[in-house]
Order: sequence, then C-alpha cells, then structure tokens
Amino acid sequence: MKQPFNLCIFPFLTLLAFMFILITNYAVVTSPQGAASIYLKSALSGNIGYGNPQKAHNSISFAGLEPGDIILGAYPDCAYGYYSHAALYIGAGEIIEGYADLGITVRSIEHFREYPKICLLRVEADQAVKLAAVDYARLQVNELFYPVAFKSGERAWNCSKIMWKAYQRQGLDFDNTRDLWVPPDVFYNSPHVTVIREWGQL
Repeated sequence: MKQPFNLCIFPFLTLLAFMFILITNYAVVTSPQGAASIYLKSALSGNIGYGNPQKAHNSISFAGLEPGDIILGAYPDCAYGYYSHAALYIGAGEIIEGYADLGITVRSIEHFREYPKICLLRVEADQAVKLAAVDYARLQVNELFYPVAFKSGERAWNCSKIMWKAYQRQGLDFDNTRDLWVPPDVFYNSPHVTVIREWGQL
C-alpha cells in the first residue's frame, strides 16, 4: 500500500501548490498579457517549449558589444512569446545563459548564430550597474536550471530570470507587469534598453 500512496501524493501536492499559486495570484495569472495566459494559449495551439529549432546561420555582427548587453534569439512557434532564449553578454565573446542540460553556464556567443531571428540590446544604465549585474550572474554559474522558475527565490533559474535578477539586485527592474515569470520578451519591450541591431525574421 505504501508505494501506490507515494505515487499519488506527489501529483496531489503539485495540484495543491498550483491551486495555491492561482488563488493568491489570480489577477496576475489570469491577465491576458501575463506569461501564464500566453503559455496556456500557446499550449492550446500546440506550441510547447522554446519553439521549433531550425538550421540557420545568421550573419549578425557582434562587434561593439559591452558587458551587460542582452542577446535574444527566436525560433518559430515559441510557447512563451516571440523570443525563445536570452543571454547576458559578459565580454570576450562569452555569455551567461541557462539550459536544462547545462544549468547556468558560460558559453561562446557564436552559438546564437543558429537562431533565424536575433536581437542585441544595450541596457541603458551606468557601467558600474552593468558590471555589477555581470558579477552577480557569474556567481550563479553551475546553479540549477528550471524552465518555469518563479521570479521569487534564488535556487532555480531559467535563461531570462538570471538576467532579470542580476539587474533587479542593482535597482533596475525590467518587469513592469509584476508577473510570476520573466519571459525573454520582457527585455525587448523594456524602456531600459535600446536595440543595437537585429537580424532575420520568423
């Protein structure tokens, strides 16, 4: 009897946690512009995850990037907005980003060439703020990745939460929706950034 009980208790606890989140954050979760509504509409349309990876080799120039800049990449049919992935440029051709199989990691920016749509953003802040954000993100390297990590807490991350938190701790908050999650589109739509350059289309 113990094993069937264990098999049932965890889905039940997950359902209870979901109901608690829904009830205590009803206005945010049900907002038509909120991440939860976007995820649900996408799922009902058959779009799940970061989209449909396609072989591409964009020719965008990475020249002139500064530590603290933000890189966005998009695949078609992304479940949580237009952009599928986000990363923080830390200098010397390297970025900090998050992946399910790698956790929070440092990689070459060159792998962003696989996206059919890419955008480079400059954060409008003092250099000291941007460098402090980079330093904070570096401290999270090798930490746990979770695709739907809530904004609260610093134990689990996804690609966009790590950047949002890095800047939020410096007093710069990209999220004006007060949502529970931070999709990559938040950065593109923020008044705190300017577009350096874009390449491609979906």
